[in-house]
Amino acid sequence: MKAFILLLQVGAILFAASFAGCAHVPTARTGDVTPLFRDTLFKPPAEPVDSRAIFAVDAPMRRFLADEIVPQTRHKDPRQALLDALNGKLLIDYDSEMTRTASQTFAAREGNCLSLVIMAAAMAEQLGIRVTYQEVYDFDTWSRDAGFAILSQHVNLVLGQRGPRDRFFTSDATPMIVDFLPPRQVADAVSRPVPEQTVVAMYLNNRAAEVMVGGDVDRAYWFARAALEADPGFANAANTLGVIYLTRNHLVPAERAMRYALQREPDNISAMSNLSGLLAKEGRTAEAQVLARRLAQVQRHPPFYFYDRGVKAMQAGQFAEAARLFEKSLSQRPYDAPSHFELAVAASHLGDMRRAREQLELAEQNSTTPESRAIYAAKLRHLKSLN
Repeated sequence: MKAFILLLQVGAILFAASFAGCAHVPTARTGDVTPLFRDTLFKPPAEPVDSRAIFAVDAPMRRFLADEIVPQTRHKDPRQALLDALNGKLLIDYDSEMTRTASQTFAAREGNCLSLVIMAAAMAEQLGIRVTYQEVYDFDTWSRDAGFAILSQHVNLVLGQRGPRDRFFTSDATPMIVDFLPPRQVADAVSRPVPEQTVVAMYLNNRAAEVMVGGDVDRAYWFARAALEADPGFANAANTLGVIYLTRNHLVPAERAMRYALQREPDNISAMSNLSGLLAKEGRTAEAQVLARRLAQVQRHPPFYFYDRGVKAMQAGQFAEAARLFEKSLSQRPYDAPSHFELAVAASHLGDMRRAREQLELAEQNSTTPESRAIYAAKLRHLKSLN
């Protein structure tokens, strides 16, 4: 069964007329999202989606600002005072399970990169610090859950305005970047600024994907709908909306939403893959093949191509071939914890215990939840105890 592809966060030109003209349903005008919604197909939410809560600063956050950060601003740059707090008393653990609001992230001391950005931006506003939101390229990660392939894109926050040519500081100055990754690792990364309305849409789209993976399709619809209302240009939310329709077998609105996504972002691999599968399901083979060829140009190999082949090689006892394939997987997705783990297992079968330990350490470092980190850490301790 083909997995639907979602985007978690994180061009307005059409395909060639010969392709766009094959659509069996009208596509909404770019920016006009109302035709994409089918509210009567989904159960009304118990509570309305409230985007105002995303950046809301609650009483505990205000007390922390007043007691721990504001006094520091009397003798240091407020940006540095905030960074020091984020790296000290307000240290946030990475957790990809749920995208949290500012107050939720503060209370849990856990969150993904978008959660961290939202919390830091909310606190920066209280301190009078201007911020720049950024989408950062080449740090994307893929995962699979409940029949969905999930692409997680990377965002971070610059305290202050971006410098010329996407550089923030010169010489050895520390970039004022809020990120789970080390500042020097992301300072030279290719990035683009995004407006706050897009960050709001990213949050709502994340929640749509997360609750859909959890099985609540009705609630997911209302999050995806709110994401498109927050930023009609956010193609990923239209793709998620299309996937929501697909899970209920509403093919016409699903196609409309995915074509809208491709209007906004013609190289969106998630929308291309999902729409190609939908067209193939309907027997519209020629249209599906056009999209499949386009997808092959943008993405030479599917995200789990080498990983899945590596697993098959492991099952066949071909450990050297499995190691080679997991290395190829990591060349595509260098931060993929399962690939590091499987490479560690292959290395142990080959008798290379040093490499097995190294890969287990990388699996632990790159795992995306506290639970998976604990599992890899336990396996690493066991492996070390054998020596």
